[in-house]
Amino acid sequence: MDTKSKNSKKFSLVIAGTLIILAAVIFMAFYPVFYERASRYEENILQSDGFLEQLYEANFVLYKEMAEISAGENLLYSDLFLSIEKEDYDSEEYAQISIENCEEQARRVLDDILGLWQQKLKESLFQNLDYCMVDSATDRQVKNTESELDRLGTEDADDVLNEKYPYYIKLTYDSAGFLKDVSVRGEGADSLLKRVQSTMKGYTLRNDFMDTIGIGSDASGNIVSAFYSDDTESYRVRYTISGPKNVTVCYALTTEQKEAMSQIREGDQYYHWYAYYQAGAPQAFRVILIALLLCALLLPLMKRYTLHQGRGAHLYLEFSLPAGLFWVAVASELTVYLMNSTKRGYFEDFYREYLTMLPIQLYPVLTFIVNLVSLSFLFGVWFYLSNSLGEVVSLGVKEFVLERSLIVKCWRGLCGLAKRNAEKLKEEILHVDLGEKANKTILKLVVLNFAILAIACTLWMFGWFALFVYSAVLYFGLKKYVQKIQEQYRKVLTATRSIAGGNLNTSLEEDFGVFESYKKELASIQAGFKKAVEEEVRSQRMKTELITNVSHDLKTPLTAITTYVELLEDNGLSQEKREEYLGVLKKKTARLRFLIEDLFEVSKASSGNVTLNPVDVDICNLIRQVYLEYEDKVEEADLIFRFSMPEEKVILKLDSQKTYRIFENLYTNAIKYAMPHTRVYVVGEKTEKGFHFEMKNMSACELNVNPDELTERFVRGDSARNTEGSGLGLAIARSFTELQGGKLKVEIDGDLYKVMIDFTSNFT
Repeated sequence: MDTKSKNSKKFSLVIAGTLIILAAVIFMAFYPVFYERASRYEENILQSDGFLEQLYEANFVLYKEMAEISAGENLLYSDLFLSIEKEDYDSEEYAQISIENCEEQARRVLDDILGLWQQKLKESLFQNLDYCMVDSATDRQVKNTESELDRLGTEDADDVLNEKYPYYIKLTYDSAGFLKDVSVRGEGADSLLKRVQSTMKGYTLRNDFMDTIGIGSDASGNIVSAFYSDDTESYRVRYTISGPKNVTVCYALTTEQKEAMSQIREGDQYYHWYAYYQAGAPQAFRVILIALLLCALLLPLMKRYTLHQGRGAHLYLEFSLPAGLFWVAVASELTVYLMNSTKRGYFEDFYREYLTMLPIQLYPVLTFIVNLVSLSFLFGVWFYLSNSLGEVVSLGVKEFVLERSLIVKCWRGLCGLAKRNAEKLKEEILHVDLGEKANKTILKLVVLNFAILAIACTLWMFGWFALFVYSAVLYFGLKKYVQKIQEQYRKVLTATRSIAGGNLNTSLEEDFGVFESYKKELASIQAGFKKAVEEEVRSQRMKTELITNVSHDLKTPLTAITTYVELLEDNGLSQEKREEYLGVLKKKTARLRFLIEDLFEVSKASSGNVTLNPVDVDICNLIRQVYLEYEDKVEEADLIFRFSMPEEKVILKLDSQKTYRIFENLYTNAIKYAMPHTRVYVVGEKTEKGFHFEMKNMSACELNVNPDELTERFVRGDSARNTEGSGLGLAIARSFTELQGGKLKVEIDGDLYKVMIDFTSNFT
């Protein structure tokens, strides 16, 4: 499965990479087309809207300069081009402004607009072309050249003048300020003439004035404004903006000036962008982006394509959509910059300056690689953003928005939080603990009630209606709440009666609501009853087993004693047989005494009727000492003991005799039941709490007994009862251990038998 996933990922990356590189190659294939179209636009820069609009602005600036020369004083643009007329206007809707303030504002706006035009033209256009404006009435002129530009376009123009100016635009305005005549010269004269007429007859100044002052125009195109005058009469003011009057203006370019104008445009990035925009480059780039977007949306339909499922592709819509729109704008600009830099040889200039070791023949190859990598990056980022929308096909638009919208997720989270809090408050009310203080719940209800009443109070007369609705809702809510409590009470009562009737398996899984705290108490009572019954049953079973086992273990030696006593009564019995029978009697008598002593010890330990004499005991030395007492029997059982204990003394407060008996029983148990020819491991270690003892061996018989039952009375690992023993050894060891504050535990793993004892050092 992992290999399949890796193969799918590789396949997806190959498909995506191929599409991105293919998109870059296709776009680069259109470079020559874009270059050719952009070049045609660049050759006609003197017909561009931007250039002609500057000439339109220059008409007003030059006219003011000529008027100031005629008047011999400084004038305002508003004095020359703005006229204001007041007329009665019967309307109840008017602005609270006086006539004087209205006129002052209008004049200031117009002067500011034309003042900016003047500053801009003096810094750019007027320094790069020849101009001349002639007053038709007085023949007064304003110009920046000695050439007689006013003769251009007439029969008086000689060959020298015509040859000097291959490009000119000549405009004549009548006494009303309307364009009367236009003559032009240059490439595409017919097209230039139409564009000049369209630009010069436009309303650029009027539109700028209207946009700035914020007023409209009437049907005749005059700018109008209604206002309220100081004498409480309603007026309407009519603004009229005129152009230069009774003048002829000519703008001309020499061959050198035309080339200089082209050089100025060479560094104008906006101009180049607009040239490529006219050529269709940004539009073609966006078409390819749309194609990549469609591919990113359709590719997920292929089962092997998994790129849209990666963690990095899971972008929120609030990021991917704005980022995509931003990238379209930025990438379009970067594409134009890349194409312009390639066409104008900027990359080759860089190679010559910084990569002098490279041969010139490699320059086109490097430029091709730079373009391919750059476009692949631009398309790659777009494809990545588009790929994040890939699951919209499989999930559906609605589910995709729910899954990938951060706003939707936050809204759903807030709604969920509000719902959870409402449910939580509801649960608190329905499950308030009657056994504890309910101050917190009561406070929440009081605050909620206060908030509702406060909102109702702000509704003025409608507040009564809101309070009526709130009271009705509160009534039905409280009624339902009381019914819910009654239902919960009946559940508690039913469960209690069931337990009292002896059904100790009564289910307590139902919701008790406000009585939930009593569920634990009922469960405790139920568990206590169960435990008491189980203990009683177990006690009865143990009593039965005790009687059976004691009867069997005591009956066996008594029967043997009775039998051999009867045999000894035979007078004809030989001395040798008599001695043999006496030996058996002694053995069976010792066995009987041993059983009775063990039974007595267990009885005293179980009843707690044991007197302990705690002294300082070296537990490690005691363990070794007990082993030495049984070393001969260990050899007879063919066992090997392995000890691992601390060399230093470990002193504990213990009863030495009872502790000796514990380890004696453990060793005896191992000797009896361990498999011959095996090892017995005895491990002791000092712990933070005291001392840990562990002994483990392989059992000779199969251990099919519960480990906990091995420490019970009269339970043997040898279920066939073939070995001698009372079955009380581990019971005595456990009792003596627990009496001294320790803990004895038995574990069985297959035939591996392990007994562990933990003594605490704070035993007293």
